[in-house]
Amino acid sequence: MSESVVKTQELKKGISVVLLAYEEADNLRILIPQIKQQLDALPEQYEIIVVDTAEPMDDTPNVCAENGCRYINQEEPYFGGAFRTGIKYASFDKFLILDSDGSHNPKYIGNMYHMFVSENKDVVIGSRYVKGGHTNDSKSSVIMSHILNGAFRLCLGIKAKDISTDYRIYHTADLRAVTLTNKNYDVLQEVLLKISMNKPEGRLDIGEVPISFEKRLHGKSKRRLLPFICDYMKSLVRLTFMRFPTLLNLILYAGFGLIAAALEYLIFCVLVYTGAVKAPEMANIIGAVCGFVFTFVSNTFLNFKKKDKLARRFGSYLLIVLLGMAVSTGCIALLKGYVTNLYVLKAALLVVVSLMQFFLNKRFTYRD
Repeated sequence: MSESVVKTQELKKGISVVLLAYEEADNLRILIPQIKQQLDALPEQYEIIVVDTAEPMDDTPNVCAENGCRYINQEEPYFGGAFRTGIKYASFDKFLILDSDGSHNPKYIGNMYHMFVSENKDVVIGSRYVKGGHTNDSKSSVIMSHILNGAFRLCLGIKAKDISTDYRIYHTADLRAVTLTNKNYDVLQEVLLKISMNKPEGRLDIGEVPISFEKRLHGKSKRRLLPFICDYMKSLVRLTFMRFPTLLNLILYAGFGLIAAALEYLIFCVLVYTGAVKAPEMANIIGAVCGFVFTFVSNTFLNFKKKDKLARRFGSYLLIVLLGMAVSTGCIALLKGYVTNLYVLKAALLVVVSLMQFFLNKRFTYRD
């Protein structure tokens, strides 16, 4: 079944329970009957989908067959790929995901479901860190988790205490409406941010139900600490810029401006030192033109990623540069008799005029 067909098919009322498995057959034998017991007590039809590795590595296919579960091999690698595969094949309008190693006790499913339905939440999280929650992780893991959760809450504006756990209920339609790209566990923060960006005023109504996070039943964890931390830090930066795209544009604009200033200075020095240009004024103009062309090309193609209407954009960019020069020169002419240090004034004007040019270019030069 193609992805486009799956995404557009009508979702039935019910619960799709998705378990992402990596050599978890021994755990699934225990876990699936417990999940079914909890689901049977709810007024919803349901399905249990086990997303296994691309090629079976243990007895998971037989465990699924014995328990009447849908068995699907993941179509993309890593945790993020398995998550996307589960979203693709879910049939019902509610999407419940929990760990397949037994660390998420199914006994909390009822409480999570009732909060999700009765309070009309966008997402409900089985949380270790709200009142009544608990975790059996090591102290160092808990400290690291709190730091990561705090950083993501601050940068992404997600109002939840535990945003690094995957014990959650979503609306399947919300998951289908976003494009997820993260490969590993950081997809758990990515999905919350992207769903929130689709909501009015970016507000995501999240509920949290206290749970006790247990040790896995069998086997060893597949999570590796150093890659885990590195992925989270890279994702934090990327998602923060996704939430605040103007911030990334501004940083790149400033960076290209600094490179252009260095380029302009280098060209001036080379032309004067070698005698290629006799008049230093002409060397200054040549350097300034090269710096201007560099910033226009860099900002157009690399920063704002525009490839159309280049003549109009070039003209607008040039006018804004000239406006900046006029403002800067005018301020110096007006204030030179009142300030004791022209160098400080020039530095301040560089910052103010650069910010002015950035926002004018964003508003006029790079508008669609």
